[in-house]
Amino acid sequence: MSAYVFPLKMAAVTFPIIALLIALPFLIGQYRRYGSLVFWRAVVVYTFIFYLLAAYFLVILPLPDRASVAALTTPRYSLMPFHELQEFLAATPFVWNQPATWLATVRESTFFMPLFNVALTLPFGVYLRYYFKRPVWQVVIASFALSLFFELTQLSGLYGYYPRPYRLFEVDDLILNTLGGTLGGLLAPTLMRVFPSRDEMDQAALEKGRHVTWTRRLVALLIDNLLVASILGALAHLLLQLLGVNSDLTLFGNVAGLVLTFGLMPLLMNGQTPGKRAVRIRIVRLDGSPASIWRIWWREFLLYGVAFYTMRAFQAVFDQIFTKFHRTETNFILLGLLAIPALFLVANFLWEVVTRDNRYFYDVWADTTQVSTVEADKWYGKKRGGRAAASEPRATAAGDPDSKAGDATAAQDETTAERD
Repeated sequence: MSAYVFPLKMAAVTFPIIALLIALPFLIGQYRRYGSLVFWRAVVVYTFIFYLLAAYFLVILPLPDRASVAALTTPRYSLMPFHELQEFLAATPFVWNQPATWLATVRESTFFMPLFNVALTLPFGVYLRYYFKRPVWQVVIASFALSLFFELTQLSGLYGYYPRPYRLFEVDDLILNTLGGTLGGLLAPTLMRVFPSRDEMDQAALEKGRHVTWTRRLVALLIDNLLVASILGALAHLLLQLLGVNSDLTLFGNVAGLVLTFGLMPLLMNGQTPGKRAVRIRIVRLDGSPASIWRIWWREFLLYGVAFYTMRAFQAVFDQIFTKFHRTETNFILLGLLAIPALFLVANFLWEVVTRDNRYFYDVWADTTQVSTVEADKWYGKKRGGRAAASEPRATAAGDPDSKAGDATAAQDETTAERD
């Protein structure tokens, strides 16, 4: 049993690191396709990743010493089908028409290895059928491919790290693993009645994706600041160094990155930054009309030129006084002056969090808001092979009051930011 416990422990230790590494790409993918992240989808995807990691570790761990592997003289592979079945029947008292032998058979160690090989890929078939909506024949092929990958990993001596295989390549494992995945695919419809279906998750995500959540805005902010602005700032820094400017360019690089990302990019990308385009949100006027580039620049200046650098300046002066103990009169005056806008920024943030309005001072002063560019109706129309509007006709005749009301409602839905 310890041979199974150790790989599972290693998977549990490794999984948080992998989960952190894929978190941002996963969120970007969800926001691009649906405009939101449904909690149950995250549970399904992350448990599927953990399952694959655990299955892989069960196949390769524990790792032996290379010298001991080099000294092995055991067979490298077994190509005889159903050889394990023959060994099982020879080593156990099992007789199919004598139930008294069944309990004794279950207690034999040779009973668990075939059962393990079936159970190893059974969840794989469930996930493929439940979340990825694959038919049974594709589940069979994918299960065989996964098993073949595991067996070739063993046959290659962990991709050449060992001088020879330290575990046996067996055709029976391919058969049992494929059987396990197939059984999982056949059992999946029963589980699908208990948990939300993939279509239900998609529909909930698209409905939620009509609004711009705080998390979605944060992901866009991380992309713009940590990736785009940092890279552009580093390139600007490098360019001036190549030109022979040897002064301290750290501040210049940071400012250049912000100006290029939040000043030039919206001009080239119709009111979007790279981060906003990645998660499919756009800056518009509060009434839903397109925001002019001047209004967008004013908004970004208030956010980064005023709010961002005010908080940085306040932190720098605070550190000078209370960390480095440079308690000069000038520092105290600067701290008092910077404390006023800093308190305003903190109060504005807390107020928006409490009220869930998410229209911070820079949006209010610039008369802007952020809307989702995900079109749920069009997405569903393409998915069904036709326009969703065909099944839900809207009044479009001139002068029809229902048509005007519908247009007004649609416009309001398009420009509403999430209040959460």
